[in-house]
Amino acid sequence: MKTKLFISFLMVFFLLISSEAFAQRGRRAPDLRLQQRQAERLYDHDRAGRPGQMPMQACLDIPGLTGEQQDQIRDLRLQQLERTTRHRSSMDELRAEKRSRMIGDDADIEAIHHLIDQMTELRNARLKENVEHRQAIRELLTDEQRVIFDSRSTRGPGRGTSMGQMGRHGRGAPQPMGRGRW
Repeated sequence: MKTKLFISFLMVFFLLISSEAFAQRGRRAPDLRLQQRQAERLYDHDRAGRPGQMPMQACLDIPGLTGEQQDQIRDLRLQQLERTTRHRSSMDELRAEKRSRMIGDDADIEAIHHLIDQMTELRNARLKENVEHRQAIRELLTDEQRVIFDSRSTRGPGRGTSMGQMGRHGRGAPQPMGRGRW
């Protein structure tokens, strides 16, 4: 009798301990497995040259590139990265200034509008630089290589239209109601 009672007690004890494994995570708990899969997917895309890969790898993964073409593409990419860094720092400065002017008690609307105009000009210049960069790469390629280059996305992973339609919440998840609030 004591043995049966002891065994049943052990079974209930293990059942209670194992039930913790089935408990749901809290709403704000990070999904480490998802983050790991995303990191592996990015690594695989960058390494294997699959669609949705980083733009630089997409350029160097075109079949039949000569060593000279690869070197020229790398040089163009380096110049583009330098322009991108300058653009980001300028935009960050303008955003910070706009934020500080908007927070103040005596917000000068005309000055804020001027900052927005400067940000728009920078954004337009950046878009034009991107087009020029892409065209410079196209000029280095043969006709067959251009077809492959043109068929690839100009955006990095996770920034295509399907991801934008899903949003950051994924499929079927409730969407926030107005201004990002629930």
